[in-house]
Amino acid sequence: MREHIGNAEKIREISLDRVVLYPHLQGVIGEKYCTANRIIVLEDTPSEIRVAMPERSLPCLDELRKVLPRSKSILPCLADEIDIEWVFMRGYDLYALNHSN
Repeated sequence: MREHIGNAEKIREISLDRVVLYPHLQGVIGEKYCTANRIIVLEDTPSEIRVAMPERSLPCLDELRKVLPRSKSILPCLADEIDIEWVFMRGYDLYALNHSN
C-alpha cells in the first residue's frame, strides 16, 4: 500500500489480468483524457468511480476531482504500466490481432 501525497488516502495496487476496456466506461471521464493519461475506468456507480492508473498519472486525481460532481468520489488503484498498456492494446485492437484464442 502506498500513501497519496497530500492525502492520507491509501491507494491499493491491483492486477489487470482479466480487465477489459469498455469505451462507455472510459467515456465517463473522457476517452481521450483516459487514453492520454493511461487511466482505465473499472467501475462507475452513482456514488463513486473506480479507476486503475500508473503511478505517473496520480497527479490527475486532483483534476478529476474538480470535474466530477461533489456527490461522486474517485477510488484510485495503482496498476503496472505494462499491464495498462496491454489493456489498451486489447481494447482498441480493431482487427483482433493481439487476442489469443
